[in-house]
Amino acid sequence: MHAAGLRVDGDLLLRGVTVRGGAIHLLRACISGALACEKAEIVNDTGPALTADGLRVDGDVFLRGVTVRGSGKDGAVRLPGARSGQLACEKAEIVNDTGPALEAEGLRVDGGLFLRGVTVRGSGENGAVRLLDAHISGTLEYGKAEIVNDTGPALYADRLRVDGDVFLSGATVRGSGENGAVRLPGAHISGALACGKAEIVNDTGPALTADGLRVDRTLFLSGATVCGSGEDGAVRLPGAHISGQLACVGLRVSNPSGLLLNLLKARVDDGMILPASVVCPDAGRGGRCTHPGRVDLDDFAFTALRRVDWRQWLHLVAHHTTSYRPQPYQQLAAIERAAGHDGNARQVLIAQQDDLRRRTPAALGGRWARAVHGLWGRLAGYGYRTRTLALALLLALAAAGAAGYIAGQVPTRPGHHAAERVTPPGSPTTTATTQCSTIELIGLGLDRGLPLGATGLRAKCDLDTATRRGQTITFAIWIIQAMLWGLITLAVAGYTNLIRKTP
Repeated sequence: MHAAGLRVDGDLLLRGVTVRGGAIHLLRACISGALACEKAEIVNDTGPALTADGLRVDGDVFLRGVTVRGSGKDGAVRLPGARSGQLACEKAEIVNDTGPALEAEGLRVDGGLFLRGVTVRGSGENGAVRLLDAHISGTLEYGKAEIVNDTGPALYADRLRVDGDVFLSGATVRGSGENGAVRLPGAHISGALACGKAEIVNDTGPALTADGLRVDRTLFLSGATVCGSGEDGAVRLPGAHISGQLACVGLRVSNPSGLLLNLLKARVDDGMILPASVVCPDAGRGGRCTHPGRVDLDDFAFTALRRVDWRQWLHLVAHHTTSYRPQPYQQLAAIERAAGHDGNARQVLIAQQDDLRRRTPAALGGRWARAVHGLWGRLAGYGYRTRTLALALLLALAAAGAAGYIAGQVPTRPGHHAAERVTPPGSPTTTATTQCSTIELIGLGLDRGLPLGATGLRAKCDLDTATRRGQTITFAIWIIQAMLWGLITLAVAGYTNLIRKTP
């Protein structure tokens, strides 16, 4: 049937027709009513079966129950640049073993596009279903559809625009190659994108590629099974913007050779429901983790964690990202701080510094700088936790007092000790000395060790620095004094927030 430029002021009804060995050509046809091809069978082994480039249908297009088999790189069903009201292609079979099955680049549908229960098999890098730059004013639904392409993408929909919702719920999508099984780069969905219980598989590349995707409501991946391959990730959402929620409860995602989720520079405005168990089933356990699942969370921004424990999300950041990045820690700390959980935020920031030392030690400098960084972390939690530092300060003071007491027990020569009473001015040097009391010896150690302040007991009892043992104890107290100086400085800095590492 060759009807290029055909004009029909009413409906064009092709219900139940059978066309074998030829095709239906409706290039630039204009139909004022509806186009109905229900239960039609159109088979062409040497080219497209239905060619309708630039078709205009003021009413709806019905392809329910059709069987269409075409051949060649131009597609089995061609609708590039076509425009219609609702387009319903339910329970249909569209097959092309040597090219796209449904070629609809630049398609404009003023209502909904329904591909419920369809079986679509295409071939080649151009995809099985091509919806590049298409604009759907209503809903786009692939409910329980099967879309297969063993040599390229299954759904090729770069820059697709949908003013309503997109449903892939229950669909089976199998593609191949580095371009992905489902492609939605630059697409804009004004409603929700629902992939619940869908199966999206690509053994040689990403399963879902959606760089720069924009979804104005929620992105549902709950209950879906996504299997991808390669370094680019099974689910790619770099630069995506989701104005609603990202819901991934029950998502099963696998990739034996790369990232599970690529969320580089993605943004979620209304909370994220992404359980850590999606990536690591051991996320609830402490300590190191050897599970191979990896995600990219660099510059991933979200406003809240919904039904996700912050400790498990911290586990993902610390153990399942490809390299150390500060932003995921800062993001999580900001979320916890905004919720009023300052203690949790401090623990996140401490974990950030631990990860910095563990994965990028060279960023801290040489061996001495790394040692100081580790000590600063153990003593003061990098300025976020000072209780350990206070305990260390008390222990150093106790050590200073103990050094003074020990000095009073160490003999230097007959009748003398490393610490003894001070001879009063004007007294003969031959005057016998007496031992200091326990309080005086402890006070002596504190006097010698404290960087600031004094007990005044050194006027009565002091170290005998003229003897070797007295000098040794004096040197030990100097070391304790230096430690006290350092600990006091760190304590003041920690309590006043003067030192907080945030690289």
